[in-house]
Amino acid sequence: MNRFIYTIFAVAVTAFFAESCRASSLDELYRDIIRSDNRGYLPLFVKNRTAPDDLLLTEEDLAGVAEIPSTSVDDIKPVNLSNDFRRRSVLAKARQQQWLKTIAAIKSNQVTPLELNDITARVKENDPKATEILAWMYTKGVGVAKDFVAAFNLYKKAAALNVANAEENALTVYKSMNEEQRRKVKNMR
Repeated sequence: MNRFIYTIFAVAVTAFFAESCRASSLDELYRDIIRSDNRGYLPLFVKNRTAPDDLLLTEEDLAGVAEIPSTSVDDIKPVNLSNDFRRRSVLAKARQQQWLKTIAAIKSNQVTPLELNDITARVKENDPKATEILAWMYTKGVGVAKDFVAAFNLYKKAAALNVANAEENALTVYKSMNEEQRRKVKNMR
């Protein structure tokens, strides 16, 4: 009797799940699982798992394709796959320390070529703060010779980099210039 009940139960369970398990192969079973996970939608990567024969290229198809230029081993550049986060963070910290030393040297009017190189390199990289500081240095003659034309141009560059009050500072420097310096500025535009 238990065997009969077990058989009836197994047939009922099979009949109940037969509709949801229509797959006759593992591929169809996989597609059914993906379809059930995606609310009935079958993603493109599942639809195109096997390419039809008409999509395969023949020798005739490849006849009109230009040859790929061969590269020698010397042309291949090695790729660094190591994680150099630590090295980059140490370099960034050292650069920040150098910037703080540069600012301290400017404040104390003891600018050396090292600090001057640091600030001019930052200006070339379009650092807005460095551009404003170098313009101030040229205006006051701190670490460099006084040059109102260079200061004016640097303040204009700082204004283009969205430094607050840079446009007003450029106007103040322009008012401090003599006629010769103003002509230089007009000729540079």
